[in-house]
Amino acid sequence: MVINLWYNKCMDEWRWTLSDSSTLDQHSGTQADLREAMNDIANTVEYLIDYKGSNPNLSGPRFSMFR
Repeated sequence: MVINLWYNKCMDEWRWTLSDSSTLDQHSGTQADLREAMNDIANTVEYLIDYKGSNPNLSGPRFSMFR
């Protein structure tokens, strides 16, 4: 499972994408508030685990920053 989260300064909004290679699902969203964007991501992950049988690799945190 891959989650990308970034801030679009021009549009003044948080954007996110989520892809899951185990279920071939792709999801994305936009929120003005960071907390709401994080809640959308959490709800999507829970949905994939509970209803789609996703088994995310939870081996530990990984962070990359692109500038």
